[in-house]
Amino acid sequence: MKVVVIGAGGHAKVVISTLQAAGVTVDLALDEDERKWGSKILDVPVEGPTNLIKRMENVTAVIAIGSNSVRKKIALEYPNVRWLTVIHPRAYVHESVQIGEGTVVFAGAVIQPYTKIGSHVIINTSATIDHDCEIGDYAHIAPGSHLAGSVKVSEGTLIGIGASVIPGVKIGEWAIVGAGAVVIDDIPPYTTVVGVPAKPINKEKGQEA
Repeated sequence: MKVVVIGAGGHAKVVISTLQAAGVTVDLALDEDERKWGSKILDVPVEGPTNLIKRMENVTAVIAIGSNSVRKKIALEYPNVRWLTVIHPRAYVHESVQIGEGTVVFAGAVIQPYTKIGSHVIINTSATIDHDCEIGDYAHIAPGSHLAGSVKVSEGTLIGIGASVIPGVKIGEWAIVGAGAVVIDDIPPYTTVVGVPAKPINKEKGQEA
């Protein structure tokens, strides 16, 4: 089974290192930037554009791109690819946690009991997710962010670096929580919030799905 990483930027470096730490041999990376073709990331060759994956047989892949909307676009464009879920050996994930395809959990992350995590989610370095949380597809829980119990993060949402969310809060799809924000109220879809406590700065103009 050939293992392919889609993306060859900074985020891909961490995805590849996570795969390698988990004992997975990465065969190659693909990227749309032709300047990267012929280079290597952690000894993994970058061989060409993403659509090369259509020609490959018996392949599994991980989308190593930080943009939530781009991960969704690629996942929908290649529905027949077998997407690999990867958990770093130095992350803690309780056995009751459900994790969807294509999701990557980085080193130092903690995911507590009865949490449900969707597909193609990034649980980044040292992020913590407490009990009974729900994380939608294509979300990104950034490094050092903390979700208390029973938080719901909808599809495509970005929880920024060092942000905190109190128990029971619901965050709408494709919202953005700024770095260091403290979320104490529900957040509508497509809304960007910043500050302590977090307040909207461009309601309903968050991310593009």
